[in-house]
Amino acid sequence: MAKYTWSASLLTAALALVFAGCNGGGHIGLPGPGATPQHYVQIELLARPAVKEAFEAFANHDVTNRIEPYGNQSTDPLFSSIGSFTDAFRAPQYGTTLQAVLYPNEMIADLSQAGPAAYLGVETGGATGGKFGGRALGDDVIDISLGAIFGNTLSALSLVADDHKEAPCLTTDNVGYDKANTATFPYIQAPL
Repeated sequence: MAKYTWSASLLTAALALVFAGCNGGGHIGLPGPGATPQHYVQIELLARPAVKEAFEAFANHDVTNRIEPYGNQSTDPLFSSIGSFTDAFRAPQYGTTLQAVLYPNEMIADLSQAGPAAYLGVETGGATGGKFGGRALGDDVIDISLGAIFGNTLSALSLVADDHKEAPCLTTDNVGYDKANTATFPYIQAPL
C-alpha cells in the first residue's frame, strides 16, 4: 500500500475545510498566529457527479447547491426529485433504492475498512468493488451513476428485482478513461 506524505499545514487546512463543512456555520478557521475565521459561501454541491444533472430540474439547482449535504429530506428538492424522476419510468423500488444509495449528496468513506476505494462502496455494502467507499481515480462515476439510474446495475447488485425497463443507450457518457495514472502527485496524467 502506498504511503502519502502531507505537509502539516496542508493537512490542517484540509481538515479545517472538512470540519467547517460539518458544522454548518459557514466559517473556516485556519490555524496560525493571528488567524481569523474566513467566511465562505457554498456555490456548488457536487459530491456525486451526474446525480443532480440527471434527476433535478435546473430551477432547483441553486437551492440544492446551497443546502447542507446532509440536509433534511423533506426540504431538499434533490431527494424528492430522485424518487419522482425514477418512478416515471422504473418500478417503484428503483426510486426508493436510488434515494437510499444516492442521497445525501456527499462522498462517503468508511475509514475502518481496508481499500480499495470504490464509488458507492459504502452505500452498496461493497458490491461496487470494496466497502471503503470514497472514489478511486479510475472510477467512472458518471457511468456508474447512469448504470444505476438507467441500466441494470441495481438488479445486478441484488439491490432490487430486475424490472426489465433498462435504457441501455443512456447508461454511459461514452467518454473513456485510459487510467494512465502516475505514482506521484498529482497522480493523474497531464490534460490532452
